[in-house]
Amino acid sequence: MPWTKTNYPNALKNLSQAVRNKAIEIANALFRKANMEEGRSIATAISHAKRWANNRGLLSPKKKVKIK
Repeated sequence: MPWTKTNYPNALKNLSQAVRNKAIEIANALFRKANMEEGRSIATAISHAKRWANNRGLLSPKKKVKIK
């Protein structure tokens, strides 16, 4: 199921708009191109979107993600 800016999983509701939009973009790509299951694509997309935002300084200092 392709997600949109207005129709997305509940797991994305607490993300900032920029991070959520990037996570939607990534999740759709993973679900479509990598044939990844829905739940796993969402979790992976959130992780990658947070890293993307962290690298671009879009997260506040107290919300920065530690990358292992």
